[in-house]
Amino acid sequence: CQTKFGSDVMMRIMHCTNGKEQLLHDMLIEQIENIITVIIEQNISEKYKSYVVERMTVVGNTTMCHIFLNRDVMGLSGAPFSMAYKGIANVNSQEVGFKIYNISEIIVLPNIHSHVGADAMSVLCNEKLYKKDVNEIAIDIGTNAEIILNRHGDVYVTSTAAGPAFEGKGIYSGIRAGAGAINSVKISRVNGNIILGMLDDGTKQSPKGICGSGLIDAISELLKAGVLTKDGYLLTKQEAVAANVNINLCNCLDNSDEKIGNYFVLSEKNKIIVTQKDIRNVQLAKGAIQAGVEVLLEKAGITMNDIDKIKIAGVFGKFIHASSAMSFGLLPSYPDKIEFIGNAAGNGAARALFDADFVKNTEKLTEEIRHIELADENDFQNKFLNAMELKEWYYR
Repeated sequence: CQTKFGSDVMMRIMHCTNGKEQLLHDMLIEQIENIITVIIEQNISEKYKSYVVERMTVVGNTTMCHIFLNRDVMGLSGAPFSMAYKGIANVNSQEVGFKIYNISEIIVLPNIHSHVGADAMSVLCNEKLYKKDVNEIAIDIGTNAEIILNRHGDVYVTSTAAGPAFEGKGIYSGIRAGAGAINSVKISRVNGNIILGMLDDGTKQSPKGICGSGLIDAISELLKAGVLTKDGYLLTKQEAVAANVNINLCNCLDNSDEKIGNYFVLSEKNKIIVTQKDIRNVQLAKGAIQAGVEVLLEKAGITMNDIDKIKIAGVFGKFIHASSAMSFGLLPSYPDKIEFIGNAAGNGAARALFDADFVKNTEKLTEEIRHIELADENDFQNKFLNAMELKEWYYR
């Protein structure tokens, strides 16, 4: 419900500092209580309806944890960044404004830093990204991408602004993953056929838009088809014809709308297109994630070749087609090392609900983690610009 106030944390911080902090807090609490009601109604039989909700655990990015607790977000709005609270927050439901449920213990796991939140800590502890016998990286791909590097027990973390492209925001035909969303794309260079996969709720329907995994596929296929260059430039129809691209694919290129610029038509029905701006947004995300990883590797004194495991976290990460993401460097080109771990933050929150030692461990680790602020790294911008190129990340 808060997306009307922006899909990224900086927009929400701006609204909070402009007097809407209480409104965002109230909206969040109301929606959480509604979710609890739905869960209970769907999963608890009538004879147990006299339940008492005793404990709740909460994880989220630092901004959302502040909004949940109704704490001042001003320190998160700009450098030097600072949090309004540190460590584990123990509250009850009345203190945070619940109206329906009387919960005596709400545990908000600790944030690591101003833009590396309790969700990243939950991933770190759930996956035990502090073991001393392994080098591993975890990347949570989202609007704010968190990156965790474990070098034999020394833990480094950072975050980078990847933008909301993979959640369908800021993309011309972008929508969230759901019925009617194109989630896979195949393009034949030989005959120009375009095969679209679509999420469906059991009914036959036309595509409504394209979600993140579909967009990643589309960029990978456009590169292979020769209508997209490695520097992210989408050819015009005339340029594609001159480059001997299949004529059917040439006919999918259009630049007749000055407001949109050059674009490629995936589906005539409902005009589902990939625009030059869409591609640039993905490049920005790709560049930010790769540069962030490279900075952490340098800080740890190792290279990607020294990494044993690459864990991709987050609900979105689970739906990425790895081969497409690796083809242009969104993910490192080490297929044998990559593991998709899904909603590790949610899994960690569930463990925290029942395991007091897990909760204690999160607070202990906050004192030992090395947070790297990318804005303070002189070489970050150069790494970011170099990583914008749509090519494999580390050739083997």
